[in-house]
Amino acid sequence: MISLHKAAYLIHGNPIGIAGVLARLNPSETIYTAVMEHPENGRKYFCQVIHPPSSRSARFSYLAPDLIQNAEDYLPLIDFLCFQAGEMGALNVIAEIEEAHPLFETLRRAGFCVFSWEAIWRLPDERSDPGSSAQWCVPAAADLNSVRNLYQTLVPPLVQNAEPFVNGNTPRLLFKQKDDTLAYVESISGSAGTYLVPLIHPSVEDIGPLLTGLIPHFKENGRQLYVQVRSYQAWLSDTLSELKAQPSPRFALMVKHLTVGQRNNLKPVQITRPDQRQADPAAPMLNNCTETGFFSEGLK
Repeated sequence: MISLHKAAYLIHGNPIGIAGVLARLNPSETIYTAVMEHPENGRKYFCQVIHPPSSRSARFSYLAPDLIQNAEDYLPLIDFLCFQAGEMGALNVIAEIEEAHPLFETLRRAGFCVFSWEAIWRLPDERSDPGSSAQWCVPAAADLNSVRNLYQTLVPPLVQNAEPFVNGNTPRLLFKQKDDTLAYVESISGSAGTYLVPLIHPSVEDIGPLLTGLIPHFKENGRQLYVQVRSYQAWLSDTLSELKAQPSPRFALMVKHLTVGQRNNLKPVQITRPDQRQADPAAPMLNNCTETGFFSEGLK
């Protein structure tokens, strides 16, 4: 089994195991699992795509089996699942894969492109600073605009296009200095762990205590804590190394857009003022000037 959704794999476990199946028993999520039999060797391939509620993106969950003899065999199955994602209402499909994996090039051939890179860091159990946890606070409704502004300032447009900011009810904690929001962290929890997605402004100092201050907020029932570090936040890696956190291999985040925006062509149209008559060829030229103008049809 090849996991294509790392956060879900870490916090829920194997998606084809009992824990992963139970975690997906959410009536608001749309899940499509497809099976393809190879026409020549009869081998069966499995793939799953998930469309979370009110999300513009669907996500590949896994591909199976993981013993790849020819990664190109997955192409028809990937194309079919992308079509199904569009039928479910998704505007794009996202997959995560190790950059050295043979499936990386297969996804490229299927129309996927890289929009970012990430590593996932496993926080150590023993590093906790209860005093620094007070730096984080639960956001109020009035903080939503400042959180959105921080996202739009720090996240590259290519990433925003694939993963736009979502208001929703995503659990968040904020870090403020003098009423300015300089960092926030989103969390996703499961039976096997908690996955943290931080966004921290580069001007923030003392990153170490700030990161360890997250542990008391989320370290419950012995669940493991994971921190996502995207390529545009790569400067956090040095601090995480100092905290003895363990990094994963680097993953490529890939997206396939299922819709293409089109711009209507602007067509110039000549108009004549209604209060003017057509020119009479027999009349003197100076008495028969006709005013003309141009307008562009609005976008429909």
